[in-house]
Amino acid sequence: MTRTPQTTLLLLALCLGTLAGDTVSSATQARAADIVRRANASNSADTVTIPDSTVVADSVAMADTTEVADSAAVQEDQFQESLDSLFSVGRFAIDTFAWSNDKINSGRFDFTNWNDTTRIVLVDSAQGLLYAHAPGSVVTSNFGQRRWLWHYGVDTRLTRGDTVRSAFDGIVRVIQYDRRGYGNVVVVRHPNGLETVYGHLSKKLVMPNQKVRAGDALGLGGNTGHSTGPHLHLELRYFGEPFDPNWIIDFENHRLKGDTLVLTRDNFEYLVELRKAKWLVVRTGDTLGHIARRTGTTITKLCALNHITRRTLLRVGRKLRYQ
Repeated sequence: MTRTPQTTLLLLALCLGTLAGDTVSSATQARAADIVRRANASNSADTVTIPDSTVVADSVAMADTTEVADSAAVQEDQFQESLDSLFSVGRFAIDTFAWSNDKINSGRFDFTNWNDTTRIVLVDSAQGLLYAHAPGSVVTSNFGQRRWLWHYGVDTRLTRGDTVRSAFDGIVRVIQYDRRGYGNVVVVRHPNGLETVYGHLSKKLVMPNQKVRAGDALGLGGNTGHSTGPHLHLELRYFGEPFDPNWIIDFENHRLKGDTLVLTRDNFEYLVELRKAKWLVVRTGDTLGHIARRTGTTITKLCALNHITRRTLLRVGRKLRYQ
């Protein structure tokens, strides 16, 4: 993937901190004493410590830019090696693209000019790569259009308190509470840009930057966030872009459809039209007629785009698509 200044800055910070319980070279520590002094050292061999971003920015601003540029590539390699050392599998590689412990949606790649075919080995017993199925085989809401919004994952029924496990080996990128959407959510970064998102948990059982294996407990099933009943919301993403989990997961039979995930631009083509959409928020006193005139469209088109009728009650604060 193309390196951005933000990615390089993050990788620089990660290299200069204490990684996976091992210290970096004394020369590197000396160049970044301020960062190391204020970073939280990790005592666990299963975590990677990331210093506070404001400290990183201050330290880099004071540093000689030529020195930073010259050492960035080496330090990125050092960080990647430290990250890879958390796992014994030779082909296991965590990509640090748009890495953030704070943002569920931290970045996405540009698939519009992507003409490649990507193959990601998910299961290989010889290398210790395994798959663990999420709880629940009954799909209650599938990937795709759901009423007036797009549903980027698959919902499966579960009982509150059911253990939700990591589908594959990886490192926890985000644990967060999103009251208007995911509720308690865990995001795990897997090899080769793959991520899984687990939403509506009643309890989170992991920490950011923690190593997890396929089958390790991430949390307990629940009904938090924007949810009408206990279920798991599961998303699969490739470098930030969601794709249909049904492409690789057989939910009914609790298994993968194949050991290798194959992705092309076709898996993300739905996003082209989706991102042309324009939305507004219903205000007090709005009617379909008012909105149609304000946006230069028709009531018929508004109804079609939002799967409603002329008699639908417009709730203040609801999002309506008008293009």
